[in-house]
Amino acid sequence: MADEANHVLVSSTDIAWIKAKLMEMDITLTKLQQTVIGDKEYGQKGLVEQVSEHRKYIESDKSQKAKLIGGTAVIGVIYTFVLKYWDKLFG
Repeated sequence: MADEANHVLVSSTDIAWIKAKLMEMDITLTKLQQTVIGDKEYGQKGLVEQVSEHRKYIESDKSQKAKLIGGTAVIGVIYTFVLKYWDKLFG
């Protein structure tokens, strides 16, 4: 009696349907993996690689902006001193 309670009968059409759904899921998961990781064979960059590239670009951009702001501040200070002491130096 206990063996009969553990058995489930599944028709061949149900098994075929399950196989078809598993194949669909496999294709979907493969596409998701290629989107996230990329596909080197086809030269496709994944999201992980793109995020890494964007991070590098942002850090580089921050550095360039900091240099520009620093250079502008130095030039501003020098310009102010030149204007203030122009007559004393060359007058």
